[in-house]
Amino acid sequence: HFLFDWKNHAAGPEWSSELLEALLIIQANLCLVKCGLDDDELRERFLPHVIELTSFVHPVLKGLYLLCEKMDDGVAEMMIDYLKKNHSVGILDSRFFELSLLELISEELVKLGSKSAGEECDLLLLVACFKSLDLYDLAEFCKRIADSFNKELTNKQNQSDNVQGSSNFKQIPKVEDQQQLDPDRYYILKQHAGIILIINQFKFYRDQNPELKDLLPLRPLNDRRGTEVDKLAILNIFTAFGYQPLVVENIPHAEILSQVEHAVNSVKSTHCSLVVCLLSHGQEGKIYGSNSIPVNVKSIERAMAAEKLTGKPKLLFVQACQGPDLQSAVEIPQKLEHDGPSSEKTASVFVDFLVAWSTVPGFASVRHIEKGSWFIQELCVKLRELHQRDHIMDILTAVINDVSGKRGYANECMVPIIYSTLRKKLFFEPLKNK
Repeated sequence: HFLFDWKNHAAGPEWSSELLEALLIIQANLCLVKCGLDDDELRERFLPHVIELTSFVHPVLKGLYLLCEKMDDGVAEMMIDYLKKNHSVGILDSRFFELSLLELISEELVKLGSKSAGEECDLLLLVACFKSLDLYDLAEFCKRIADSFNKELTNKQNQSDNVQGSSNFKQIPKVEDQQQLDPDRYYILKQHAGIILIINQFKFYRDQNPELKDLLPLRPLNDRRGTEVDKLAILNIFTAFGYQPLVVENIPHAEILSQVEHAVNSVKSTHCSLVVCLLSHGQEGKIYGSNSIPVNVKSIERAMAAEKLTGKPKLLFVQACQGPDLQSAVEIPQKLEHDGPSSEKTASVFVDFLVAWSTVPGFASVRHIEKGSWFIQELCVKLRELHQRDHIMDILTAVINDVSGKRGYANECMVPIIYSTLRKKLFFEPLKNK
């Protein structure tokens, strides 16, 4: 009855070929033979053992099934425990991890992608889970599945862009052509501003992995009240500038770099730039994952310094402490908190980079539990007020001036710090309605 219903509701006339290919992938050879079919001939036709090749079945579904075949019950159980704990996913049974994957797909935590709709495959959740469990071979297998699908999708989009590009983008200067227009300026055009990734951490727990015990802060990290205000302020101004937002929240340390890499891969050749905003607790040169394990910001910078972004400005804004001390060494008042519980200084060695920290190394970063952080709020206000006449470095100078002049209820203060290897002045395209 199930197959009869599936056949009646299958999209398109090629349902029988899709079914045959699916049966080959799951190695239901006996079923095929009993139906009078030559399974050897079908294997030559559909190549079920080749991950990247499919004729009718979605290639990512094929890859995920082969992934399940690589996992034993112990690995499946570890994965399910991790997903339940870190992502509140209602998983079924470790003995049938394929069904668990279908649940993740239905919840859009795993995205198969669509070539017809131009949607990329997203297996970052699985990659991060495998890496967190030190299952790097399986993480690489997942990455291979996604990369294969997305590469083919990108090639298809590039071919389409080449056909349409000459008429649609005549007024849009390409990155390599900017020097011909103004050698001292980056062009951040609203139509092709780029990608902004916001990693917003506001809930924290202490990772129970004994191998990570020494990396945990001495005291549990408090929830970061007020960070939602910062997130919305960032989204408001940067989407107005034309950026396409990617927002992830409360992710463990192992997933942070994967999300940054995903943002890098999402930048198209026509995009002008990449922006990453990190909102979390921190210590000097590091930010915390939701599992209270720190990630070195230098590793995030390295992930952003991808070859495909050569010549494009890369902006990194970090709202996090760089130490435990307030700059006036006083107790934090009732409605002010600091983002942290000191090591390497962050100094970008890559060209076309700008890294802005909310506070200098060794000190805490102040955040109002209702109004948001001093740094992010002032940054967003100044971007809106000054972007029509000032470039980003002048805007950030104004941010430093205003933030350093603020005083809390107990006279605490804060000084942001900027590292830049930008080679040109960066201006955003003026907004029509300020």
